[in-house]
Amino acid sequence: MLRVHSPPSAVRVVTAPKSERSRSPAGRASAPCGKLQLDLDTEHGLLADGLLPFSVCQTVTREIWAAARAEAEALHRKQKRRTTTRLEENVSECSFPLSLGPSEPSQTQSDEQLAGTVPAEEVVSLALKALSSALDRSGLSLPSANVSAAGGRPSPAEDVVLSRVRTLSLCAVAYWREVSQDLGKAAASLARFLEMQRRLYWRRPPWRGVNLGGWLLLEPGPSHELFQQFGARNSHCEWQLLHQMRNKLGPQRAAEVLEAHRSTFVTEEDFQQIKSYGFNAVRIPFGYWIVTGPSNGDLYVGPALDILDRALAWCKHLGLQVLLDLHGAPGGESGETPCGREMKDWRWERWRFEESLEALKIIAERYKGHPAVSGIAVCNEPSEKVPADVLCQFYDQAIQAIRAAGMPPDEVSIVLPVYRTERLDEIWRLWNKVFDGFARHANVAFDLHLYHCFGAWWQRQGLKSHLRMTKRDRKILRRVPAVVGEWSLALPDRAMASSENDEEAYRSFASAQLDAYGHASHGWFFWNWRDSPEHHGWDAKMCLQRHWLSPVEWKDIPRSQRSLVGK
Repeated sequence: MLRVHSPPSAVRVVTAPKSERSRSPAGRASAPCGKLQLDLDTEHGLLADGLLPFSVCQTVTREIWAAARAEAEALHRKQKRRTTTRLEENVSECSFPLSLGPSEPSQTQSDEQLAGTVPAEEVVSLALKALSSALDRSGLSLPSANVSAAGGRPSPAEDVVLSRVRTLSLCAVAYWREVSQDLGKAAASLARFLEMQRRLYWRRPPWRGVNLGGWLLLEPGPSHELFQQFGARNSHCEWQLLHQMRNKLGPQRAAEVLEAHRSTFVTEEDFQQIKSYGFNAVRIPFGYWIVTGPSNGDLYVGPALDILDRALAWCKHLGLQVLLDLHGAPGGESGETPCGREMKDWRWERWRFEESLEALKIIAERYKGHPAVSGIAVCNEPSEKVPADVLCQFYDQAIQAIRAAGMPPDEVSIVLPVYRTERLDEIWRLWNKVFDGFARHANVAFDLHLYHCFGAWWQRQGLKSHLRMTKRDRKILRRVPAVVGEWSLALPDRAMASSENDEEAYRSFASAQLDAYGHASHGWFFWNWRDSPEHHGWDAKMCLQRHWLSPVEWKDIPRSQRSLVGK
């Protein structure tokens, strides 16, 4: 269901003579194509800052996408190139730009660069007509008696809307022209298309946050005190720890200890500190049992939605955004510790997809319209054993379930974990080719976890190599709508040994990562708010206290003024 906000009191859609349009003040964009001029009320919210009702944005986006595809197909036929069938076949043969190819398209490409050598003004013109019609159907146009009051000077809000719609159109044209030739460039065009679409209706800033891991799903690092007390040697996940606790304490007492942990591990004071450090969001990982209680004979303890309720109330009071993260799926999305149960013989068929969808529906229905909730992740780190088509099918169903439960795109982003960049190629192509996922579903993002410490290759790299690799991550993030759901300052021993100063190594690594992850369209979350004191680079509080992390790096402060902050 689409929610259309109440219209502002003054919106005009008029046709302006070309002579009047030419009198736009210097530095402002004139109305594109000489077709339409919008005069938007700058005192009444929704359209004042260049935002549109999502229903209007959706209509315009669909018109643009269809027109751009048709334009590209006509161009190919005219130039006697490949047929549409051959074009679609070539998409599956291309590779996602992890290697990036010879060029790196700029985030500030000009309209001419986006459109190519052939004018794309017909698509822009259709987009503006669609915008006019959609606004009119939404009751956002004034009676004809007021239209004559419009002058030739575009308002700032008008400039913003028309500029974004124009760029949206040119990005769509560029994508459909490039997709059979250079998938790297096509990916960049699609990413910018989605970014510009989101800017037309999304009010919130990108996430700059921390994870609250180890709270509603136990892991050895963040929940180290419980693991040390009840099973450090024999427990590597929540399931194993609960088994040890039950053996030592009995089922009832074990449940009481766990409930005490949930009530005290993260408090209102933690949220206040998170806010004071300059973060604007938290990612809250939880197991499905927090939502529905354990099923299928699982050992977990739940439900415990009252804990989430209280956390969201604190976030609402403090103005923090929340990404709700279904971190442990029924049956597990892998056989690894983060999903709640380590299982060496885990098979992807164990993942109970229908139960996962049910948990997501409950969360969406419970928290729809909550001012703190701006995102929901449908799972955490899916195993590579899960076939890509099965994973994308689940993602498609999860998006539909969440939207149908009352979380529209202009209120909540939906996060789809890819997890490792090595799988981005496969999932990106399948999501676009088979599911048309980014075109059909607005405000979705892939989740990437960008760690530099797992695997033999990373262990062999020196510090300079780690810093260089953050530039690769930056290039990838500019080609796909994404959130970096997890990252840390953890570095292998060899990287630390190659640095003359450990403190400076951590600061340089943090700065390089923040510079790269700032290009993620939806933002990033540091792992974790707190961790074992033995694990350097994982505990955000410690990293901040030691000045390895600096809020100046992610606050909206011009670089030229950052040295003055705190003086």
